Amino acid sequence: MKIVLRPHLEIRLAQRLIPRDYPKKIILNPEEKYFDTATNHKIAVKRLEYSGKLRPMALAYDIIGLEIQVITIHPVSKHEIENKLNRGRWIKNEES
Repeated sequence: MKIVLRPHLEIRLAQRLIPRDYPKKIILNPEEKYFDTATNHKIAVKRLEYSGKLRPMALAYDIIGLEIQVITIHPVSKHEIENKLNRGRWIKNEES
Protein backbone atom coordinates (compact mmCIF):
# COMPACT_ATOMS: atom_id res chain seq x y z
CA MET A 1 0.00 0.00 0.00
CA LYS A 2 1.07 3.55 -0.70
CA ILE A 3 1.38 5.89 2.31
CA VAL A 4 0.05 9.40 1.61
CA LEU A 5 0.77 12.25 4.02
CA ARG A 6 -2.21 14.62 4.06
CA PRO A 7 -1.61 18.41 4.23
CA HIS A 8 -2.83 18.62 7.85
CA LEU A 9 -0.24 16.04 8.86
CA GLU A 10 2.53 18.01 7.15
CA ILE A 11 1.54 21.08 9.21
CA ARG A 12 1.46 19.09 12.46
CA LEU A 13 4.87 17.52 11.82
CA ALA A 14 6.38 20.99 11.44
CA GLN A 15 4.46 22.58 14.34
CA ARG A 16 5.24 19.79 16.78
CA LEU A 17 8.81 19.22 15.55
CA ILE A 18 8.08 15.54 14.90
CA PRO A 19 10.53 13.71 12.63
CA ARG A 20 9.15 13.09 9.12
CA ASP A 21 9.86 9.36 9.31
CA TYR A 22 7.61 8.82 12.37
CA PRO A 23 4.33 8.34 10.43
CA LYS A 24 5.85 5.52 8.39
CA LYS A 25 7.43 3.92 11.49
CA ILE A 26 4.10 3.99 13.30
CA ILE A 27 2.02 2.69 10.37
CA LEU A 28 4.40 -0.15 9.54
CA ASN A 29 4.91 -1.35 13.12
CA PRO A 30 2.24 -0.08 15.54
CA GLU A 31 2.24 -1.33 19.13
CA GLU A 32 -1.49 -0.69 19.51
CA LYS A 33 -4.40 -0.11 17.11
CA TYR A 34 -7.76 1.52 17.76
CA PHE A 35 -10.82 2.84 15.97
CA ASP A 36 -11.96 6.37 16.86
CA THR A 37 -15.76 6.28 17.07
CA ALA A 38 -16.06 10.10 16.96
CA THR A 39 -14.02 10.66 13.79
CA ASN A 40 -14.29 7.21 12.14
CA HIS A 41 -10.50 7.18 11.69
CA LYS A 42 -8.15 4.34 12.47
CA ILE A 43 -5.56 5.09 15.16
CA ALA A 44 -2.09 3.54 15.42
CA VAL A 45 0.08 4.09 18.50
CA LYS A 46 3.79 3.48 18.93
CA ARG A 47 6.22 4.64 21.60
CA LEU A 48 8.92 6.83 20.07
CA GLU A 49 11.29 9.50 21.35
CA TYR A 50 9.66 12.91 21.48
CA SER A 51 10.92 15.97 23.37
CA GLY A 52 13.65 13.93 25.03
CA LYS A 53 11.30 11.20 26.33
CA LEU A 54 9.97 7.89 25.05
CA ARG A 55 6.27 8.69 24.52
CA PRO A 56 3.29 7.07 22.85
CA MET A 57 2.64 8.79 19.52
CA ALA A 58 -0.88 8.52 18.08
CA LEU A 59 -1.42 8.57 14.34
CA ALA A 60 -4.87 8.99 12.77
CA TYR A 61 -5.31 7.49 9.31
CA ASP A 62 -7.76 6.11 6.78
CA ILE A 63 -7.39 3.30 4.28
CA ILE A 64 -8.88 4.37 0.97
CA GLY A 65 -8.46 1.92 -1.88
CA LEU A 66 -4.78 1.01 -2.00
CA GLU A 67 -3.66 4.06 -0.03
CA ILE A 68 -3.06 4.69 3.65
CA GLN A 69 -3.89 8.37 4.08
CA VAL A 70 -2.27 9.72 7.23
CA ILE A 71 -4.29 12.56 8.72
CA THR A 72 -2.50 13.71 11.88
CA ILE A 73 0.00 12.76 14.56
CA HIS A 74 0.42 13.79 18.18
CA PRO A 75 1.90 12.60 21.46
CA VAL A 76 -0.63 10.94 23.76
CA SER A 77 -0.29 9.79 27.36
CA LYS A 78 -1.27 6.35 28.62
CA HIS A 79 -3.86 8.11 30.78
CA GLU A 80 -5.42 9.78 27.72
CA ILE A 81 -5.59 6.41 25.93
CA GLU A 82 -7.24 4.79 28.97
CA ASN A 83 -9.79 7.64 29.18
CA LYS A 84 -10.65 7.32 25.49
CA LEU A 85 -11.12 3.56 25.89
CA ASN A 86 -13.21 3.90 29.06
CA ARG A 87 -15.49 6.50 27.45
CA GLY A 88 -15.87 4.38 24.31
CA ARG A 89 -14.25 7.04 22.11
CA TRP A 90 -11.57 4.55 21.05
CA ILE A 91 -12.19 0.84 20.53
CA LYS A 92 -9.30 -1.64 20.54
CA ASN A 93 -8.73 -2.89 17.00
CA GLU A 94 -6.61 -5.90 16.10
CA GLU A 95 -7.07 -5.34 12.35
CA SER A 96 -4.95 -2.99 10.26
